[in-house]
Amino acid sequence: MTQTPLRVLFAVQGEGRGHLTQALALASMLRRRGHQVVGAVAGTSRWGDVPDFFRRDLGARVETVESPGFVAGAGGRIRPVATALSALVQARRLRPSLDRIGGALDRLEPDVVVNFYEGLMGLHTVLRVTDVPVVAVGHQFMAEQPGYPLLPGQPLQRAAMKVYTALAGAGAARRLALSFYDAPDRPGVRVVPPLLRDALFDLADVPCDGSILVYLMEPAMARPLAAWSDRNPGVRVHAFATVEPHAHSPALTFHGLSGQAFLERMAAARGVVCTAGFETVSEAMWLGTPALMVPTPGHYEQRCNAVDAEAAGAGVRSDTLDLDPLLARLDGGPAPDPGPFRAWVARAEGRAVGAIEGAAGIAPLHGDGAGDGQTDVAGLTVRPSRPGAPQT
Repeated sequence: MTQTPLRVLFAVQGEGRGHLTQALALASMLRRRGHQVVGAVAGTSRWGDVPDFFRRDLGARVETVESPGFVAGAGGRIRPVATALSALVQARRLRPSLDRIGGALDRLEPDVVVNFYEGLMGLHTVLRVTDVPVVAVGHQFMAEQPGYPLLPGQPLQRAAMKVYTALAGAGAARRLALSFYDAPDRPGVRVVPPLLRDALFDLADVPCDGSILVYLMEPAMARPLAAWSDRNPGVRVHAFATVEPHAHSPALTFHGLSGQAFLERMAAARGVVCTAGFETVSEAMWLGTPALMVPTPGHYEQRCNAVDAEAAGAGVRSDTLDLDPLLARLDGGPAPDPGPFRAWVARAEGRAVGAIEGAAGIAPLHGDGAGDGQTDVAGLTVRPSRPGAPQT
């Protein structure tokens, strides 16, 4: 344990599962180093609240504040103009949210705030005087890294991503750029491995059952998936979606949304179909489960993520929900060896917690954490039951 335990407050973008699970993972890391997570402030918009699993598993009080979010149209396509207009309309209601953040800071007296890509926290840091250092966390900070694939097209979305990322990192003492791979740090930015929950590490040796796991981002996509399954009855598919759980056929079963059940199915699956969000793709890479990444329609950031993850060996990308490219990838060679990626993930605790300790003005427990903090996670072996998987 460190000589000076820190009181840490989280600010979390509550839309989407990724930022929430990253916060849970970092909370465990901080506690292992003897620090205390005193609470969390989560920004919410469309959903109005954070999922129950976050309140249950964080082990600290969670407050929600109203925060602007994406506006989606038919089929889940992101609408940038409508999103911007909605943000302008909500701007007049941001003062109470900023006041609640300030109240949490006054009441909980943290030594440092860790901001998981919540723009309101960046806005508070700029507009309100506080002496509490902030560490901003997000895969989006990799966008400024030389060589990161910022794709052409969608100029409004690209500009909006840059503006929001700048806002989320505004006034931060350090920004942690979550990455699929190691890369050089930049001034004020430390490249950090994915922050993955401990529950994932218990699933390393789950036998492969040969199935395909599918996450449906929109209920309307259930029908084309069912049509594909009817054409391919020999492929066992488990789909998680916001639909009533049911068995469409002996080959296709729909399940209700459940984070833990999804993770367990992914550990046993031969392949996974998901959006191009950073967290789910990272979990699949750690498990050695090849992914078909289908970016949410109109979501510029996920388009870039898909290209970046494909280059890192996560799997293949597609603009449509068609499982054929994934099956071709699975049948075209051995499954990837997750060993190098697991070794990278094992450095997350040292690098992330070391940066937080440094921002708070105390000496990191293991130096600066650049190469420390490895655990036995990196030493786990590839499941020999996965067809074609190499053994280490």
